[in-house]
Amino acid sequence: MSGTLLPGSVPLPAAPRMLSLGLVLVVLIVAFESMAVSTVLPRVAEQLSGLALYGWASSAFLLSSLFGAVLGGVLADRRGLAFGAVLALLLFAAGLLVGAAAPTMLVFVLARLLQGLGAGGLAALPWAVISTRYPPQARARMLAAISSAWLLPALIGPLIASVMADTWSWRVVFWGLVPLLAISAPLCVLPLRVRVRQPSEGKAARGGRLMLWAALALSVSAGALVEGLRRADALGLGLGAAGLIGVALSTRALFPTGMWRFAGALPSALMVRGLAAFALMGTSSFLPLALNELRGLSLTGAGIILSLGGVSWTLGSWIQARIEDARGEASRPLRIRVGMGGAAAGVALTALGVLGFLPLWVIYPSWVLACLGMGVGYTSTSLFAMSSARPEEAGQLSGQLANIESLMVALAAGIGGALIARVRPLDGAFTLAFAITLLGAMIALAAVGRLRRP
Repeated sequence: MSGTLLPGSVPLPAAPRMLSLGLVLVVLIVAFESMAVSTVLPRVAEQLSGLALYGWASSAFLLSSLFGAVLGGVLADRRGLAFGAVLALLLFAAGLLVGAAAPTMLVFVLARLLQGLGAGGLAALPWAVISTRYPPQARARMLAAISSAWLLPALIGPLIASVMADTWSWRVVFWGLVPLLAISAPLCVLPLRVRVRQPSEGKAARGGRLMLWAALALSVSAGALVEGLRRADALGLGLGAAGLIGVALSTRALFPTGMWRFAGALPSALMVRGLAAFALMGTSSFLPLALNELRGLSLTGAGIILSLGGVSWTLGSWIQARIEDARGEASRPLRIRVGMGGAAAGVALTALGVLGFLPLWVIYPSWVLACLGMGVGYTSTSLFAMSSARPEEAGQLSGQLANIESLMVALAAGIGGALIARVRPLDGAFTLAFAITLLGAMIALAAVGRLRRP
């Protein structure tokens, strides 16, 4: 095998097999956990009497993962890839153990926060590893393998998790991942012990610190906003106002100028992506609970619906790829419009089915439609964003694409959770939650007209 020699490093294998296997296994475990939790969360809230903190179980994970991803990148630059990987793995494992043994919903939310910190660092790890430990001719294959590691959990993760929760306990979902993580961690960490980068200095180091503080400020501000929405007192009002101001200020350092105003091609593409995630992933954060509470569907039944969504999303991504090959980038705005239209229609029909205005069977094809539309429109939006950025901004853009998704889904889950905690009866809470996520889908659809190449 040919070797790659980087400044300050020693010759390394072009594509170390142990490292490749370890990365794929770790990503597979993180992906399964991410896909599984939304399915079993209704059972967690029921057994831990934690309906009031339901939204926080998702928001805590997403907001901490946003900060964890930036922290992982900074640590990789300063202390080496092995240090960042070990810290992320330990945090994620600690979160799994605490979550599995959680005696109360508050402890479970804190466990989700730990899981998010670790998952964020692990999500950023493949990009740093592939760019430094693999030669150019091997990077595309490794990226494809990492992407494929998300495919299987998306297809079957919700169904497997729901069966495990119905057959044994929701705690098994977390306990079962710990031995798998212990096996895969050495495969990932040991090949990274050789330093291949020098610590960042000067301007680069200052830029890393700025991004780290901005990410922390955004996570804390969004968390304050979520908690402010959940509380019905003066403290809640103050937290909500402070959080809203903090989000507005901290996003200025992490995202392009004018993003909230849809000013320009790249800012508009990021907002369309964020709003689409707000609509569909936000809906999926409370959909299993709504199906269980309003339509009496078991966790396994809800898991089947979410798994159908995963299949449909994958199919939509494949469809858009074929259209991209046949029609080129000129077809992206139309694909985004059609995809967002399908997602909005699917969310609307799903809401009507869950709330009882349409038969229960309507939920199955309508959720398939929503996820199929996301597969087409969401990926096309990412491609549009990439083509709107300069080549030297590619690394920064990858972080922005991930961060806008985490932020908007966390806000959607937080808003839905606040409504579930404060509004009675529950069908009124779910009606408002569906209305808000559907509004996000409609704004995303309307904003497609702002996608114009510079």
